[in-house]
Amino acid sequence: MIEAELPQQQKNLWLKGQSAVQLKNFDYAINLLLPVVKECPQFLDGRRLLRMAEAERIKGQKKGLFGGGLSLGGLKLSGSSKKEPWDAIYELEETVFQKDPFNPSANQQLFDQAIRLADNDLAAFALETIRQGHPGNTRNMHALAQHYMAYDQPEKASDIYRAIVKVDGNDMDAKKGEKDAAAKTSMLRQWAGGFEGSKKDKAQANRDELLNKQGMSRDQMEQVLAEYFRDYEQDQNNVNTVKRIADMYDRLDDQESSIQYYDWALQLTPGDVALQARAEQVRGKLAEKQIHAMEAEIEANPDASDIEEKRESIRQIKRERASTLLADAKSRVERNPTDKNYRFDLATVLFSVEQYREAIPELQQAKSNPHIRNKALLMLGRCFAALNMNDLAINAMQEAVKEILAFNNEKKELLYELGLVYEKVNKHDDYLNCMKEIYNNDYGYRDVAKRVESSYQS
Repeated sequence: MIEAELPQQQKNLWLKGQSAVQLKNFDYAINLLLPVVKECPQFLDGRRLLRMAEAERIKGQKKGLFGGGLSLGGLKLSGSSKKEPWDAIYELEETVFQKDPFNPSANQQLFDQAIRLADNDLAAFALETIRQGHPGNTRNMHALAQHYMAYDQPEKASDIYRAIVKVDGNDMDAKKGEKDAAAKTSMLRQWAGGFEGSKKDKAQANRDELLNKQGMSRDQMEQVLAEYFRDYEQDQNNVNTVKRIADMYDRLDDQESSIQYYDWALQLTPGDVALQARAEQVRGKLAEKQIHAMEAEIEANPDASDIEEKRESIRQIKRERASTLLADAKSRVERNPTDKNYRFDLATVLFSVEQYREAIPELQQAKSNPHIRNKALLMLGRCFAALNMNDLAINAMQEAVKEILAFNNEKKELLYELGLVYEKVNKHDDYLNCMKEIYNNDYGYRDVAKRVESSYQS
């Protein structure tokens, strides 16, 4: 959506918002621009200006709050997964971005919702925002570069890969990615030149118009897909056509068909890292759909004769996904042994498959990165607790709690987990002190109220 397409009421607010930003009246600008992005969520220029106003407003605040003071602690907003994407996005605008526009967790959620909407520009904006607030976060930059590569913007990807190398000169994935992006840029330019010369009819122009639209209807997407298949019939080895078919199937929520074409694209270009990442993303969506469908069947008919078969199928899908994720995480660490973000990613997968001993050395290295230190210490504590090394679990979590000055979600999560370990080793007073500290600041956090109040009744 562009400015000319705004309804008159939102257009008036947009123009006033621009003036307010120019006058550095950022509070007023935010109040004007929020209704614009609520009523016209696809107006990306409005969202960009809103984010700029939010960033300018917090510049004068304490450095500790900037770009990370309002941590979501890795948790999603309540019920956000059940909300419609635009509703979930507006909730982020209201509850997080006004205070912390560069919040990595919230912007990652924005990216995820944008992908659900097939709004690639909004998805890129979310990751670019993280990059602006956290220029040293190479993991985010890799995700951004892969996003640009997956959606045929290799020149932008190349810029990102170069920026990664400036931060970490030993990042071999970034060096290879830059070469791949340059090669893809050259290929697309050659293809575009021939393609432009072959435009002869109105049907092709109509397809271009549809492709440039955000938020295409299902009928429009099916129309474009049919056009892609006409191209595919002419040349089944054109990787760009194959990728476009795969992407369109994903937009149509047909991940099974999408995977078939992504796999074919990978056979055509086996070394395309961005394409591999995109294919795995779709494969993960398919696995989640299959699991949710079977879980719904189990819940609807718990006495069915094939109930155990369904449960085993769910376990098998989870095992296969974990195996794929684990292999990918290990490969990244092998290629970038000094990158602590990749160490943390590997530990996260190891923890999810209950390989706690293997996760511990990865987390011990990951905690040296200040951006993920507290998360690494929390997971380290969980690993120790799972192995009944409870004194070490307490030490790790206490260390993290002491380092977090603001009482944010991250600190609440740490205190809660620390309290559970104290409860496990029968240190009742320490357990209650953790729960009471949370209770005094956030009555509604998990089951803290029940735990604290019941202690006065016993």
